Amino acid sequence: MHPTPITDEQLASRLQNGDEQAIAMIYERFKHGLFRFCMRLVSESEIAEDIVQETFVRMIDEKMSLHNPAALKSWMYMIARNEAFTQLKKRKRTRMLFEDDQDVFIEESTSDSIETAERSAIITSFVNRLLPQYKEVLVLREYEAMNYEEIAEVIGASVATVKSRLFRARKALSEKLLPLRKASDL
Repeated sequence: MHPTPITDEQLASRLQNGDEQAIAMIYERFKHGLFRFCMRLVSESEIAEDIVQETFVRMIDEKMSLHNPAALKSWMYMIARNEAFTQLKKRKRTRMLFEDDQDVFIEESTSDSIETAERSAIITSFVNRLLPQYKEVLVLREYEAMNYEEIAEVIGASVATVKSRLFRARKALSEKLLPLRKASDL
């Protein structure tokens, strides 16, 4: 008979009580998902690794600020998100991160080689060009399988904002991919 798995809530409580083993268990549970999330936001593995490490350092330092132990996953992703945006700001990779204008994509020239890239590379290219506020909700929903409430908690916005940004990101991607679908049955 297998032991009952430890819940996120139990791990969070153990973390807050100073259990060193809980830190290792939380790390093992979340390191890969956090890395994927950060990688999709910053597009550089070294920076993503640094963000994940800083996320765990902040988790330990700020463990008492987790008021709802059942929300451990959302809390961890929120820390990672904040770290990723801090890195993006430091490196001046994008213009204003939180402006809510009508643009969805970061302006950049489309190279001719994208037409010959594999389907997944094309889609990834468009996802990577989304402004961070649209990219993060799409990544959290589609790649990290979070529900709207969890995403809202991670990004510090309402569920309605999450749904709106997700809708706009999907619509923009669909519009960008439409000519490619018609041309190559994507």
